[in-house]
Amino acid sequence: MSRGVRCVRLRAAFVALGIYVSIGVSIATADPAQRNTSATSPAGKGSDSLREIAARLSDAPVIRGRFEQRRQLAGFATPLVSKGDFVLAREHGLAWNTREPVASSLVVTPTQLVVRGADGQVQQRMAADDQPAMRILGESMVALLRGDFSSLLPRFTVEARKTGKDGWALTLTPTDSGIRRAFTRIDIAGDRFVRSIRMDEAGGDTTQIRMIDPSASAPLTAAEAQRFE
Repeated sequence: MSRGVRCVRLRAAFVALGIYVSIGVSIATADPAQRNTSATSPAGKGSDSLREIAARLSDAPVIRGRFEQRRQLAGFATPLVSKGDFVLAREHGLAWNTREPVASSLVVTPTQLVVRGADGQVQQRMAADDQPAMRILGESMVALLRGDFSSLLPRFTVEARKTGKDGWALTLTPTDSGIRRAFTRIDIAGDRFVRSIRMDEAGGDTTQIRMIDPSASAPLTAAEAQRFE
């Protein structure tokens, strides 16, 4: 595999993990019995808002929807636009399926990232333990999915705020050196579900994602669950 292709795929891996961390907020804050939003941590701003955001979010083991992603590369005027759909399953991970302009899929779990081509064949499989920054991002994702803000706060400064009657916004600024090598800032906004994500990357690129019609969904089919194995 050429170095250029590997770099592109690693970049896609980091973007996918950032998406996972971001979308995971919709599940992470939805379980009041598990989350920890202690106001005593200096890294967390707006702890009262975090608790109110938790009350606004849908508690769904599986969330499905569509997306439009605009990736602005530093030094280029025209963004790269892609469209597709996703499945986020609390007990499994994220399946991010690009339909346009080129079909492909990324399946992200706490332990690995799998890239498949249009034919469904595995093109690359990366273990989290082989990529330290990816492992750290994966651990942060797990903390979000579990609602364990005490584990998240040492790696991010979290600013939470309410917007309007039902809306909310979070800004995640990484304090962990491994995460800072991938992202400088992640902004998330939504209501009952995540509606938009913006990721500013350390290299100057920016990814903006619009979540379209996200909704609580039926459990995974056997075939879908197998893709996460």
